Amino acid sequence: MERRDFLMTACAAGTVAATSAVTGVLTQPAAEAHDLPDNKSLIGWQVYTCGTAEKKKKLLAIFDQALIPALNRQKISPVGVFETSAELNPGEKTYEAANDLRVYVLCQYANIDALLQMTPKLLADKKYMSEAAAIFNAPMNDPLYDTCEVTLMLGFNHCPKIEVPTLDADRIVQWRLYNSFNIERNAKKIDMFDIGGELELFRKCNMSPVFFGETLAGRMMPNLTYMLGFKNPAEKEAAWKKFGESDEWKAISGDPQYKDTANKIVNLILKPSANSQV
Repeated sequence: MERRDFLMTACAAGTVAATSAVTGVLTQPAAEAHDLPDNKSLIGWQVYTCGTAEKKKKLLAIFDQALIPALNRQKISPVGVFETSAELNPGEKTYEAANDLRVYVLCQYANIDALLQMTPKLLADKKYMSEAAAIFNAPMNDPLYDTCEVTLMLGFNHCPKIEVPTLDADRIVQWRLYNSFNIERNAKKIDMFDIGGELELFRKCNMSPVFFGETLAGRMMPNLTYMLGFKNPAEKEAAWKKFGESDEWKAISGDPQYKDTANKIVNLILKPSANSQV
């Protein structure tokens, strides 16, 4: 199934109403409505914002001890849990600054049914509901987190699913969002990675993908979002230096067809939680 067809069937399945604006009409038969194209995964990205550092600490512990195992029981794996801080991102020039009070969750769904059933299954999971009771027992005027922002993406052809490049104790991940000012430039930016060779060049330069996703529904649309994994900050610096100095990158970035493909970039260094599977 091609990417355009998938967007149409996603609407039919009721997964993300926002995609209906992109596709306009539904053409796939109902029997195919829950299929994903080319063995890809849907990639989910959740951003929780807490009111205090203490609440953030509690939420991280709940996600580590309760949410990750509960999602694994649904065969949703791997599950990544991350945090960031201004300290992890010194001097970064980016459209959005690091927020010390945020917790990030990354997961993937093998099909649309897995996405649709995730929340009902969590609510029916007595072990999870008990272990995560601090979330559900908090009063309305003093919740454990203030907001939860959700993004849904479709994996790229050359990185169709979440990968786990390293589980080293000192590992970090780099999360980047490239916003384009129209859908044609966004499609061309995706092609730059997926067809133009930039993604494969990342691999050659030891910039290991965790995921590359075309955003179907979320903020700062249209955009593509990706994550890279590194054993430590020094490896990240060396890899980006190698990449920036490569003749291949100079050729790709100088190709006029990719001009003006991203007008806003968010770049954050994140640290995995104690039990994060990414």
